Amino acid sequence: MSDITLTAVQKNTLLQLQNAASLFSRTQERLNTGKKVNGVTDDAVAYFRSTSLYDRSAALTTTKSSIDQSVSAVSTALTATSAVDGLLKQLKAVLEGARSSTLSQRVAATTDFNSIAKQLAQLVKDATYQGLNILTSSSAQLTTQFSERTAATLKITGFNLAATGVGNSNSLFTGVTGAFKPDGTLQFSNVIFSGAGGIGVGGFSALNLGTGATVGGVTIKVSQAEAIFAASNNRIDAAIAQNQAISAQLGISVSILQARSTFTASYTNALSQGGDKLTLADLNTEAANSQALALRQQIGIQSLSVSGQQNQSILNLLK
Repeated sequence: MSDITLTAVQKNTLLQLQNAASLFSRTQERLNTGKKVNGVTDDAVAYFRSTSLYDRSAALTTTKSSIDQSVSAVSTALTATSAVDGLLKQLKAVLEGARSSTLSQRVAATTDFNSIAKQLAQLVKDATYQGLNILTSSSAQLTTQFSERTAATLKITGFNLAATGVGNSNSLFTGVTGAFKPDGTLQFSNVIFSGAGGIGVGGFSALNLGTGATVGGVTIKVSQAEAIFAASNNRIDAAIAQNQAISAQLGISVSILQARSTFTASYTNALSQGGDKLTLADLNTEAANSQALALRQQIGIQSLSVSGQQNQSILNLLK
């Protein structure tokens, strides 16, 4: 049996319908996905270029998350140093108050001084973020990678504010050896003393600016008491200045990290937008195409119907 023979008009109409159906299917896919490039076959160049942009954007999004965590870690330390500043100023106020107070008041001032100092040390130890404390160890380090380039890195070295050993540029009391005990208790006589090789005392009760004082068989003259108060006051002022310098360093680090975070957010957005420009479809255009193709299909079907009616008319004549 021979194949069914179609007229040239019918064949052309069928081809147009098949083409319209293919275009309609593509248009519907674009409307459903919102993309004009959904795979390599749609546009190989645009597909691979957009994939590269999207992949870099995704990688930098992960990097930004790391940067934001670093911002939080350093901000935690910065908040702690701000609180430390307040406690150091309280120590200075107690010290100055003890200069002109009675014996009982100086005894109470010693207790207050030690209590504030211990709270200072405990506060510093509590300034931990996700297991990292950059205020309790000069060996602590926070490294933040900004991109895949090894040079795009910020390294923040830790401090040891409540140092138990020799004071240095990373501790509060830079010129004091053993300002704090391991449990955070202040070594009073290591902080309240007249100077290198000078006299240290175990409490303000040993310092009487009126008549001098003898405590534990040791006599502290008025001049010696004056020297101890003056040197200790300068020592606390130096600690306040040191803490402010450390705060400034941390503040600069936070600013750098925040600037990097803002840049990375903008950059990842630009990369994503670049990828979108290569792949996203114009939904208004595609909606219009969908309507036009639907109309073309209807016309094609109607054309086949008319052609069929013509053949029916010829058949009727032959009867």
